[in-house]
Parts: sequence; structure tokens; C-alpha cells
Amino acid sequence: MRLTEITLLQDLHRPEMAPVRKLFSSRKFARGALVFEPKAGDQIFIVTSGRARVYLAYRDKEFTMAMLDAGDVYATHTRAYVQALDDLEILIASVSEVRRYLGSMPSFNSAMIHVLGDLLSHAITVIDTLAFKDVRNRLIEFLVYEARRLPRCRECRHCGQCEDGGMVSLGLNTEQMATIIGSSRQTVSSLLNVLAKDGVIQLKGRGVICIPDIAVLEACAAQEN
Repeated sequence: MRLTEITLLQDLHRPEMAPVRKLFSSRKFARGALVFEPKAGDQIFIVTSGRARVYLAYRDKEFTMAMLDAGDVYATHTRAYVQALDDLEILIASVSEVRRYLGSMPSFNSAMIHVLGDLLSHAITVIDTLAFKDVRNRLIEFLVYEARRLPRCRECRHCGQCEDGGMVSLGLNTEQMATIIGSSRQTVSSLLNVLAKDGVIQLKGRGVICIPDIAVLEACAAQEN
């Protein structure tokens, strides 16, 4: 769930950002690894490649708050866990060290505020969705969001069958999608099959879904189950 189009990676490679860039060190994590536990110090990190999932956990339940893509930033002092969805690489630094440069680096400061502001906005949206929408609608909204965010693949651009849609390579299996929307793998699998039977999506393979018309899929969320 790309949080913002503003990327701190671009800012960090500007010549005037050299002092800030030196504060960050690179770390790598394998897919599925737990990157940070709640309140893991006072650090800030920027995703350089791969994706990370930010989530809350209580007993046997997990609630995904955001998925971080390259350029997204997060701080480790919260109550959330961070897990690598793919092979993950991050740049990490001490918040106290970075804070010393914020006043003299307005562009970096502005980019960070935008990213963190979008993260908060998305977290509120997740809370609203979990509280007031059923699993079917949560799944549809997730698919619509990803379809609008991701570029259409070459096959879909030339197949001539998509009016307002495209092939969406989520790179997520059913269990991961279930975790993101707060449901079970069995439920999500059943709902995907129903949507495919209704003709609003086409299941092309693991993590690959074709949505011939995004507007039609989006309209399904307003229909009664």
C-alpha cells in the first residue's frame, strides 16, 4: 500500500543531504522475518527495496496497519510489529541523530512529514474499514486500491479486453492477503472464487489477478451480500 508518491530516497541522494545520509546504515532481512518488535528503541528507517508490513497483534489476532514500499519511512517506537513481506533492505538511523539536521534540511523535513502524515491517514482508514465493513468489502477495496496503484502489465495493455483495469501482480498469496484485510485464508479464497465466478476478476495464478473493469469491481462493494 504505497503510502505516498514523495520518496525520501530521492532526497537523501541530493548533495546537500550528504550529512544526513551518513547517519543511516543498511540492513537486510529475509522474506517473512520479523524486523522490529513493539517499541524497539528510538530509530527511524526508510525502505530501500522490498516491502514491509506494519501490524498490531493481540493474542491470535493481527491487524495490518500499512504496507511499506521503497521510499516509505517508519519509526520503531510504536506498539506495532514490522515484518518483511519480501526480501527487505532498509536504511536505519537513530531518531535523535536525524533530528539534529531537520531544521537545516527543510526538504528532508517536508518529505518525512508527508510520508508520516500519509501513514497516519492510512492507519485511520484501516481502523474505519475493520470497524464498519465486512470481509467481502474489505477485500474488494484492497483489490481496487492495488489495481489503481500498480501499473498495468504488458499482456493486459495489449489483450484488448480491459476497459478500465489491468493485470495486478500482487506478489501476495491468499494467506498474506487474508492477514492484510483481517480475515482467514479460507474466507479470502472463497471470496476470490465467488468474484471470479461473477466475472469481475480473473484468477491467473498465485498472486496474479486480472480485473477487466475496476469500476465494475468497485461497484460490487456497494451491493448487498
